Amino acid sequence: MPNPPAPLPAPRHPLEDDPARLERIVDVMWALIHKVLRRAAPPRQRAQGSDVASVIGRPAKEELVGRGNVDPSEILAEALADLLTMPASEVVTTWEALAVGIATNKAKGALRAGEAWLRGTAHRPQLTLVSGDQPGPPDSGGDPAAPLFELVADPSGDLEEEFVRTLQQLELVRLAREILDARDRTIFLGLHFADRTRKSLAEEFGLTPPGVTHVYRTVARRLYEHPRFQRYAEGDAP
Repeated sequence: MPNPPAPLPAPRHPLEDDPARLERIVDVMWALIHKVLRRAAPPRQRAQGSDVASVIGRPAKEELVGRGNVDPSEILAEALADLLTMPASEVVTTWEALAVGIATNKAKGALRAGEAWLRGTAHRPQLTLVSGDQPGPPDSGGDPAAPLFELVADPSGDLEEEFVRTLQQLELVRLAREILDARDRTIFLGLHFADRTRKSLAEEFGLTPPGVTHVYRTVARRLYEHPRFQRYAEGDAP
């Protein structure tokens, strides 16, 4: 009796043939997941958060395993799995645009599953209609949740442009970490990404608020004019 034929190997995903491109896509997905989760956090937690710089330290792909409480690593693992199992024949835009949509929707789905005010109404005795541009109910610390409309995808948004913008922001963070001293780095990242106030930064570094503004503008010009960032701004990212 002849042996049954061996199963055909799974087709190789196109992104596997371009590791550098896949690496950029994973970086952007990780950053967008953090962006969605951070925007939904109460204002006090957003101001205390580290900033977009935290996304540079995303876990390695081999660490993206395991289930349990939803966290950014789990969301990224699920989003990446969806991306890499999508047949190329079904992609009507680009892999980058698709990655933006998948990562954003996965993060918003995790929020809906984890936030009581975004769940179904079965657990509430009465359905209350609220405006989507008003903050959600306050948390235990008294801070209101993000408005619902901030958590809903904008259908007019350009996913490809969002990918490029996020890639540029990540490069700004990398440059800030590499070429700035501790004070300038904290001021730039604090104002640019972390909702820090000029007053709080002035107190931390013994400056006046106008002095913080001067440092920020000087540093920002230095970063934006850096040749490496210019390559990203011109669409020539490595």
